[in-house]
Amino acid sequence: MEEKKYAIHIPRGIATGIMLEAAEKFGLEVEREKPPEDAFDMTTGLPTKDYVPQTVLRGDSPEKLIAAQEYIYKKQEEWVEGVEEWRKMRREQIQRKIRKK
Repeated sequence: MEEKKYAIHIPRGIATGIMLEAAEKFGLEVEREKPPEDAFDMTTGLPTKDYVPQTVLRGDSPEKLIAAQEYIYKKQEEWVEGVEEWRKMRREQIQRKIRKK
């Protein structure tokens, strides 16, 4: 009997490192959706528009997928909050340098 595979689509705005960390932690497979034919220029191979493939996580249990999704969203939120703090700190550093001159 073949095992059932469950899938969950992860939004494009989530950091790749966080998705890969969750996949490793929960034992999931990572797949990327195939790009549409018009997403790349045939001669150069470069994107013709801002195309980011959507990531799909696959596993054998819906519980693992739900736990992984919650983990991903929590980590993404922490990361975004950290980025804002880093931007504030960097802005203050630059302003101090400008004031010294």
